[in-house]
Amino acid sequence: MWPGGKVEDWEPAYNADTGIHGLNPCNATNNYNNTGLSDAAYLAEKGVVVAAFELKVDLLMAMRINGSDIDRLFATISNASSSTQHEVISTVIFRAGFRSEAVYIRSEDAYLSRGTGRVKSLALSASFDKGQLTYLLWDDVTCNSCGGLTSKQCVTTATSQPQHSCAATDEECVTDDCSLSIYMGFTGEDRHGVAFQTGSQIHRINQYAVSSLYNSFLQQVSNVLDNAQRGFVGETPIADTGSGDAA
Repeated sequence: MWPGGKVEDWEPAYNADTGIHGLNPCNATNNYNNTGLSDAAYLAEKGVVVAAFELKVDLLMAMRINGSDIDRLFATISNASSSTQHEVISTVIFRAGFRSEAVYIRSEDAYLSRGTGRVKSLALSASFDKGQLTYLLWDDVTCNSCGGLTSKQCVTTATSQPQHSCAATDEECVTDDCSLSIYMGFTGEDRHGVAFQTGSQIHRINQYAVSSLYNSFLQQVSNVLDNAQRGFVGETPIADTGSGDAA
């Protein structure tokens, strides 16, 4: 998670024209833009931190990050002296050399994200080919449950392929749990050619976004998911955390 970092700062996960991959917190050996720093070291200097999770393939997962941890990260923006930081937190999901596109999870900068607030729900699909991870792709949660794309609570989480999600206000977070939940499913097949099923479940969850029942439905899903994991965001920057599944 990058406090003050725009989604563009991460660069595209992969640029097909140049063959260059974007910043990856798991890459500790390259020389990013001839800075003499690896991706991991460069991101660590920018204050990026990770939350790590252990996932089981083809099991519908809910990865959670405490709202208080996100608030603490956001507070570092106002305490920073750099004028290049923005009032946003962006993030990626990565596993070894594979990385998702970057998305916003909190924003007070309507110029960058249109809506503002704390994003509470995101959805992600991991695609496999014969058991090998091929890409990580966000699903558009939409803003139908909070008034549509024109709502001030509708955060444009990604811009290259527009993604949206409803955000909670400061007032709502006084009484509600404003933790971030990232719902993850799997598509493709395992090494034996058996098709994964949970990717379609992610799509069905997103269909509930057309009604005001969406958030309550997600809460019900979270309550029955024994495999819901809460990630811990510590004081340690990414350069010291090692590799693995992380947001």
